[in-house]
Amino acid sequence: MAEVNQPATTQAPATQSQTTETKLSPTEQVYKEFGIEEQAASFQPGNNTQAPQTTQTQAQPQAFKVPDPFDPSFPAYQANLANGVTSLNSALQQTRSELGTLRQELHHERTEADIKRAVGTISEKSGLDPKFAEVAFQLRAKEDPRLLQIWNNRSKNPGALSKALEAVATEFKQTYTVKQDPQLAENQRAIKASQQQMATTTKESDQDRWVNMTPADRQREVQILLRRGGR
Repeated sequence: MAEVNQPATTQAPATQSQTTETKLSPTEQVYKEFGIEEQAASFQPGNNTQAPQTTQTQAQPQAFKVPDPFDPSFPAYQANLANGVTSLNSALQQTRSELGTLRQELHHERTEADIKRAVGTISEKSGLDPKFAEVAFQLRAKEDPRLLQIWNNRSKNPGALSKALEAVATEFKQTYTVKQDPQLAENQRAIKASQQQMATTTKESDQDRWVNMTPADRQREVQILLRRGGR
């Protein structure tokens, strides 16, 4: 029995919708990757970073015997109690003040260290002077809330900060790199070559001048020397 060949069915190629995508800058790519939303804020490094909380343990009060109010020593007991409360409050206030100062100092040192590392990364990858890189980075963070958000959340998401710094360095390199004019470079080269030639050119000596004279010039020079008395 003969086999009947069925015609092969061909599928029409799927039509691909062509969408025009806007080319994103390096920093925009980082924002898109980490889902950074715009937030209106000013550049205050680390303001959103919460200081570590310390657990406070309350000491158990010691049991003591209260004298009878009609006891002659009761007024002295009241005076001692008042002095003790005053001293305790003073010590507590001093401890709180010292603890707050210590937290501020630690927070400031950490922020300064983070800024130094960030500026070092930008300076290394962009070729900018570190001082210029720091100013440019602060201005950029003031104008870009998403970059500021990444900076304030650097302790929670250091990977986003690392990529953002690389992207910023790339854009700074493209923006602030000075392109030298070819004609200016050629003029500088010509001036340098001329200065080198002038430095290597020596004054012609009397002997060289005498050798290069024609016989007639030598004769005139001899007559001049004779009239001057051989001087």
